[in-house]
Amino acid sequence: MSEIINDHGSKANQPIMADATGDLSETEKAPWAFAEPKEVEEGRTNPFGLVLIAGLFGLLWFGAGPRYFLVVVGLIVMIFLHELGHFMTARWTGMKATQFFLFMGPRLWSFRRGETEYGIRLIPAGAFVRIIGMHNLDPCDPEDEPRAYKNQSYPRRMLVITAGSIMHFIQAIVLFVVIVSMVGLQDDSKWSIGEISRLKTSETTPSLLAGLEIGDDILAIDGQDMAVWGDAVEYIQERPGEAVLLTVERDGSTFETSAELASVDRDDGSTIGYLGVGPTYERTRESPLLGFQLFGESVWQTLSFIPEFLNPVMFFELGQLMFEGQADVDVQDEEARRPISVVGAVRLAGQPDFDVTVPLGMLATINVFVGILNLLPLLPLDGGHALIATYERIRSTKERRYRADVAKALVPTYIVIAVLGFLFVSTLYLDLVRPISG
Repeated sequence: MSEIINDHGSKANQPIMADATGDLSETEKAPWAFAEPKEVEEGRTNPFGLVLIAGLFGLLWFGAGPRYFLVVVGLIVMIFLHELGHFMTARWTGMKATQFFLFMGPRLWSFRRGETEYGIRLIPAGAFVRIIGMHNLDPCDPEDEPRAYKNQSYPRRMLVITAGSIMHFIQAIVLFVVIVSMVGLQDDSKWSIGEISRLKTSETTPSLLAGLEIGDDILAIDGQDMAVWGDAVEYIQERPGEAVLLTVERDGSTFETSAELASVDRDDGSTIGYLGVGPTYERTRESPLLGFQLFGESVWQTLSFIPEFLNPVMFFELGQLMFEGQADVDVQDEEARRPISVVGAVRLAGQPDFDVTVPLGMLATINVFVGILNLLPLLPLDGGHALIATYERIRSTKERRYRADVAKALVPTYIVIAVLGFLFVSTLYLDLVRPISG
């Protein structure tokens, strides 16, 4: 980065005019990686586009079900709150925000209030807030220079640029607290039969033939303790076609019954035993402090995963998987450790077999991951802008402000964009042809 200093030796808290800093003029065009969306004077409406967006959400509700719909809405709220963090702190610190849009691409609908245009765009992915004068490649009118992001004090710039990640962390804490203090955690050692399932090829199932009912407690199988649901599942799946002896408690009384397990073929060619019951668990509500503890653990796990996430080997493995054909991947398989796209996250979190705490916990974890990833000191991520602000603050003096030339960071920025683009395409493709499921 090269040094660009105000010719007039301006104080650090004084605006630096575009003609004295090396900034682009209004007639020059910024590189596409740093090009900002254009504002319009009047709001715009595209009825067809709005109907299309509404139709997509309607299709999601009626086609996939309310659970998937709520997961998608949760992700949209997450993105909206990220941008709201930038917008509110920019307004609070006196910066000029000219646009606040949900989604990306062409405008569908917008309106103007004061100096800001609000609206919805076509592609339901992401959102953005337009704050003027982010760097020297983002020119603004001379009269707006005092309110440009690049001319604000270091604390204000850091607050605005990190506000998105802060909002992610707040959301994660709230979700973790809701899980542990309001919904309650499942106790795997306190379960009973909550569902009697039937085979697709038969109206009966081993559980029905054995006389089991919803609310029964299976205490043991073949004399082995089955207080933990996972132990029961493992024992049953290892014995396809075998007869087992069940010790059952019902309404305070204990009895024994036998069941001949069905054999079910899996997609990978293996065969597992099948009884045909699903669990329901007792829930325990804990102190909200446990929610903060879970947040801390999630932060630590994400920080531990980041080096693996940035490892070139991972991208090579993603490329290999793209050529391995179609398959269903069990959540317990080694491949399930790969990164997933939004489509994969929605599919996993929205599965009806999962407890309600699973989608809530996944949304919390996604918030932590996105919040930390966004703080990586790389453009065009928020962390890259934070790095520039910090670098300029270190190099500035009371008499003269240092201004970094962001053009010097174009090549690394293109690389980051390419990496993120490959990650988006590869994970989306794999989640469509090699979906991970529970």
